[in-house]
Amino acid sequence: MREELLLLAAYLLSSGRGLLQEPPSYGPLRCLDAARRVLALRDGLGGEESPALADLRASMDDVMCGAMTDRELDVLLDDLCDRLAAVVEEPGAISA
Repeated sequence: MREELLLLAAYLLSSGRGLLQEPPSYGPLRCLDAARRVLALRDGLGGEESPALADLRASMDDVMCGAMTDRELDVLLDDLCDRLAAVVEEPGAISA
């Protein structure tokens, strides 16, 4: 887990640096990929994963690992945010 977190930190910092010179549209995709990586790390901790969260992760994997196509990125991100919010609101998802 320590190695994965170190690699995630390196990804985030290098992404931040890259965004200074990359097209603006890369930023949202990099954030989506970082969220996807965090959820993968969470899954690696064990325990139950709700079906909704598993579906969300699968959708994020499809976006990041699938063919790059023209997408309405704002609509896609709105949907992913709504779905993650629903998971966060599930009983027992987070400690109060």
